[in-house]
Order: sequence, then C-alpha cells, then structure tokens
Amino acid sequence: MKIDALGFLEVRGLVAAIEAADAMLKAADVKLIRSHQVDPRFFTLVVEGDLAACRAAVDAGKAAASRLGEVVSRLEIGRPDGDTEAMVLDLVDRSKGEAPKARPAAGETAAALPAAAGAGKAGGAPTPATPAPVAPAADEGVDTPGTAASGVDTPGVDTPAAAVPDEVALLAFIAASARGRSLAELAAHFGPAVDRVRLDALVAAGRLRKAGARYRVVVQ
Repeated sequence: MKIDALGFLEVRGLVAAIEAADAMLKAADVKLIRSHQVDPRFFTLVVEGDLAACRAAVDAGKAAASRLGEVVSRLEIGRPDGDTEAMVLDLVDRSKGEAPKARPAAGETAAALPAAAGAGKAGGAPTPATPAPVAPAADEGVDTPGTAASGVDTPGVDTPAAAVPDEVALLAFIAASARGRSLAELAAHFGPAVDRVRLDALVAAGRLRKAGARYRVVVQ
C-alpha cells in the first residue's frame, strides 16, 4: 500500500471526534484509516487520499469538531516518507488486533524480506533452532558445553550452550521489521549471542547499515 498523503486531526471529546470523522469523509474523497484514542479525552483521526483532499477533509473536520468540543492540533503530510508510512500502517494493524506486517524500509525493496531464508509469513520472525538434549548413559560423565569454560563438568547431564544464530537467521529477523531492529530488540530475541561487535562487523562488511540506534539489511 502506497500512501499519497495523510491528514491528522486531534480533538477532545468522543462526540466531537465522531462529528469530525463524519464531516471529513463527506467533505472530500478520503479514507479514514485510523482513529487513535490517546487517553479517555483525546482522539486522533487519520485519513489518507491525495494532498488536496486531505486538506479539505481536515478543514471540514476541524470546523465540525470546534462546534462540539476542542480541536487540539491538525497536520497534513504529502508523500510521507517510507518510515512514516510504515509507522502509520503498523498502528492501523494494531488497531485491528493484527500483528504488524513486515514492510520494506525506505529505499529498500520487497526482496529485502528474506522469505527464501525461512522467515515464514510476513511479519513473523525466524526462531533459531536449538539442538535437543541427548540423554547419556547412566555411568557416563559428560562435559557440559555451556560450562566447560568455567571448568565445571556435570556428570550424566547434557546442557547445550545457547544457540548462536547464523548470519541468515540474524539478517532475516532484522529485515522482517520495516524500521529495522535495535541492539536491545536483537538481544531480547537472540540473547547475548548477538552484541554490538557482531553487528558492527556486519555493517563493516556491507550486510547491514546503521541509522541512529537501528540496524537495517542492505539490499545486495
């Protein structure tokens, strides 16, 4: 879905919001894609269409809401940036009770979404495989991979070390988010196996690019 323009109108009061939404839809050829309740008092209405239609709709909504409540703010955005569009569409998905869909980031194509790498359905994140524990013989002492570095051997117990995601799984998880992933998100998903050193190495290799605190997959 490519959005031509967005119109936003924030009002105070539910009745004013309903009146404003009705006026906006009747005044211009726009579609109401979101009604966001900030708290019990404030509502933000979001419409999309061409820029002229969004301006006319917001003007009409502002006039209608002013008669019944309070207009807090208004905004029109023509040709929104890809990240802005993705943020608005993610809010729409959440308002419908759906998981946000994976969308290409600004300047990237759908090829960046690694369906072939086992990412599964759009918006899903791959889960690195964890080897199943192997039960040893009753009298067999087994060195535990996760504790070998500490010099402690656990007889009769096989505790596999934390799975380290390969590069394909790591890049797939990052590409599944239109806005990329932060180090905190990656650490929460993969654990300490993914750290800043590894991510910066992928940036240096040209596989990732960093924008602020977020990492994105570079389309090859």
